[in-house]
Amino acid sequence: IVAVNKIDKPGAMPERVLSQLPEHNVIPEAFGGQVITAPVSALTGEGVPELLELIILQSDVMELKADPKGDFKGVVVEAKLDRGRGPVATILVKEGTLKIGDNVVVGTTHGKIKAMTNHLGERLTTAGPSTPVEILGLGDVPGAGDTVEVAADERGARELAEGRAIEQRQKEL
Repeated sequence: IVAVNKIDKPGAMPERVLSQLPEHNVIPEAFGGQVITAPVSALTGEGVPELLELIILQSDVMELKADPKGDFKGVVVEAKLDRGRGPVATILVKEGTLKIGDNVVVGTTHGKIKAMTNHLGERLTTAGPSTPVEILGLGDVPGAGDTVEVAADERGARELAEGRAIEQRQKEL
């Protein structure tokens, strides 16, 4: 699903955006492809309810399911350095369950989850699939899009994070 944003702007031409998508190997349904498109405005909220309906419909058609008892998989949505709390990462749980006290590896950093809050600021002890949570306890600020994995112990988490850091340095060189 592709959301075409800023349709509220004067002179917005969502049709032009749709015509440019095939240049990036994304063929919209309007051009005979498989990709659903939805015009939205993040500012006014226009089209957002329709986008949410499309997401639900597509997940039903594709029969998307996540196993809360399976291996944990997550992704960093955003991260920042908070003056009073230290490195803070917002994580979207894709599969499995995340718990306070879990040793996690996030990109090239690691840590033990000390606190976890939901989007309302309420403290959580566990987070299941499709739950966005803010976590504290990382050693450094991760990057957006970094994968999150749970390690068996702190030593394993440290070794995995160090290995990823070495790989990243080699790629940069």
